[in-house]
Amino acid sequence: MAILTATAFAFLLERLDADENKAAAKYEELRLKLVKCFVWRGCAAANADKLADETLDRVAAKLAQTVEVQNINAYAVEVSRYIWLEFKRKHKEYAFGDELPIITDAPEFPDEPDTRLSCLKSCLAEVTPDTNDHLLILGYYDADENDKNKHHRKNLADKLGLTINTLKVKACRLRVRLEKCINECVKK
Repeated sequence: MAILTATAFAFLLERLDADENKAAAKYEELRLKLVKCFVWRGCAAANADKLADETLDRVAAKLAQTVEVQNINAYAVEVSRYIWLEFKRKHKEYAFGDELPIITDAPEFPDEPDTRLSCLKSCLAEVTPDTNDHLLILGYYDADENDKNKHHRKNLADKLGLTINTLKVKACRLRVRLEKCINECVKK
């Protein structure tokens, strides 16, 4: 556990903003983002508060040691990842809370699976009018049981003339658009 000194804390606030009030607001905003980040990872709410404080203590200690950090928020999130891994390693029984986070935007599935299927077909035509996009989204998620996804997706990327990272990003963006279209279609 990092011991937070008054000097390190003051230096962290100074790096967040020159104005004390704005710095305090940015500190609290960063702390809340870290708490949400821990909860999103599956941490119990009580532990998430402690881990967010530990993260900010470590960030302040590193900044006090004159470590060059361009983006404090990004640095804090990266430090939080390591703190989460340490916590899970030490406290496997406390890592997850009794309740999973509640997702408020979860789509409601109708009783008839044919409705979602027909919506998928119409949305595929609407969202992916480009044949390359159509091939990309269908190929990305359609791998044989015996085929490893990594190899399948590498072959797909080569076939479409894309890097594997570009393929992943495009597939993710198309999937989000398809999911939105399907959910709107099902509601109608």
